[in-house]
Amino acid sequence: MCRSPWWLRRGSSGSGSGATGGGGGAPSPWSCTSTYLALNNEGGFPPGGTQPGAWYSVTCVDVASGAQVTQTVWVTGAAPAPTPQVDPRTLALQAENSIQLPRPTLGTNPAGTSVVDLRTWLWINPSIWHGASVTATAGAVSATAVAEPVSVRWTTGDGGQLVCPGPGSAYAWWLPASVQSTGCAYEYLRTSAGQPALDGNPDHGTYVVTATVEWAVSWTSTGIAGGGSLPTLLTSDAALLRVVQVESVNTVGAAPALRLPAAGLGA
Repeated sequence: MCRSPWWLRRGSSGSGSGATGGGGGAPSPWSCTSTYLALNNEGGFPPGGTQPGAWYSVTCVDVASGAQVTQTVWVTGAAPAPTPQVDPRTLALQAENSIQLPRPTLGTNPAGTSVVDLRTWLWINPSIWHGASVTATAGAVSATAVAEPVSVRWTTGDGGQLVCPGPGSAYAWWLPASVQSTGCAYEYLRTSAGQPALDGNPDHGTYVVTATVEWAVSWTSTGIAGGGSLPTLLTSDAALLRVVQVESVNTVGAAPALRLPAAGLGA
């Protein structure tokens, strides 16, 4: 808009003595800019206003004197489509859906075959125990979703479950047992005999052990203030574990034979 404001040309109360451009073809000294007023336009058009049209805030500056005039006016003509409001949380959910989280790799000790009433160590690869983030952007608004691992839920295949607050500790066979410990272990009370077996032999049945990592997700945004939590994400994997019963028998050793001297011989 590069002509003098219409309310100045009409001699309205907003006009000043320096206003020109009402006729005669003389160039206007006014430079004007306009801003679409979304809230005003939600209230509708003024009584008797010509349709179509829209409310604008128009600011005009006299380039010669620096005088400035601002007024809210109804401008006849097609109103621009309002810019859709970006929901930063919806944007954060899009970012969360794009996060590529690693799957755990299971470890047990004893490995492959465990024993009833023996504590079985459980762990996952600690290399995945770190955060991951993705940022999604729409126009001037950006939202970042950050996923952090918080726990591992184990299902042991025999109906048991336990939750460990971290990845667990891998058993190092080359170190003395006395210097190792774990906070993530499970004790089986019955064998896996009779469970499905890869070779079809019921004596070789195995339990399906599953580790599920729970990831807490939070988000923040720029452009529009926002932040908070998002739905928890899960990654999991499974392994087969055979559990056997080891039988043992305690026996009392035979007493040592008593050797007696032969008849007629001295001691």
